[in-house]
Amino acid sequence: MSMKDFISEIISRTRDEKEKLAEAVAVGTNIHSFEDYKYLIGQIDGLRLTLAIVDEILTEDDEE
Repeated sequence: MSMKDFISEIISRTRDEKEKLAEAVAVGTNIHSFEDYKYLIGQIDGLRLTLAIVDEILTEDDEE
């Protein structure tokens, strides 16, 4: 697997997981308390931040 394929796979899986968690929050799956809700929102935010960091790094590489 090339580095480009590896990075693409990480991005794809991270986006898929973020979407899955957002769907779970939207329909209330496995949310039994406010703590559950906060936990899922924290995971979504962490994945969003991860995607932003990867995008920033790739953008920096393109500019060099």
